[in-house]
Amino acid sequence: MTGETFTPEKAWFTSVAPDGIPTNTSTVISGPGGSGKPLIGFAVLDAWLDAGGQSVLLLTNSGAEFVYDTMELLYDTERSVIDEQVEFVDFDPTMDPGVDAIEISEEMIRGNLLDPAVWRKTIEQALDRTDDSGPGTVLFGTALNLFLFSDTYRDPILDAFEETVKREDLTSLFTVSSSAYAAEIGRVEDAADTVLLTDMEDRQLRLRGDRSESVPLERGFHPVPFTSEQLDRIRSVAEASRDELLPTIKAI
Repeated sequence: MTGETFTPEKAWFTSVAPDGIPTNTSTVISGPGGSGKPLIGFAVLDAWLDAGGQSVLLLTNSGAEFVYDTMELLYDTERSVIDEQVEFVDFDPTMDPGVDAIEISEEMIRGNLLDPAVWRKTIEQALDRTDDSGPGTVLFGTALNLFLFSDTYRDPILDAFEETVKREDLTSLFTVSSSAYAAEIGRVEDAADTVLLTDMEDRQLRLRGDRSESVPLERGFHPVPFTSEQLDRIRSVAEASRDELLPTIKAI
């Protein structure tokens, strides 16, 4: 096991990944729908920003306000920190799926990420707006399964996902669901360097290691100390956003 790592200073996380997550490679958090995967990712992101790093954050199934509100609720992350250190890429399936349609503003980059060329282009444009301060830049995205509901783009965007998680010049952190298109999303898990798993037992979020090429992992489930009220609030927002997006994606 070689390479640099980043360790969020949270006891429940180091119980699962004592040396943290590897950098300049990929980590995937997988689990059933509603099992709190994005909350684990936000914990890593909060620690990353606190260490002076930057992030390209893909708004796949929620808007920027959800990020601001969730990170403030769970980690007291200040809005100004996110504004200064995070570059947003907004997934808008109503847009033309082409690179010529990409919209760039001071606040974010917007495009129809279903198209692999748009996926690649928007990520590179956002990365160009970051620097190597602190631990560098982490690419963070949630709910990748949403993309697979498009019959037209399912296979090509899966190829783009695999290409991204195999990169050795970029730290990436993605969450995927094992409840929808599990076989297809398994390709993303197989391509990743490190895989962590979540589940819910008696309304308790739990996390464990699955496998890693770079860091040691504990394979027994460990509780993650979020309250059921926090989990319910965040789940309801995520489900509403997902239900709004799905009909548009399925029609493409």
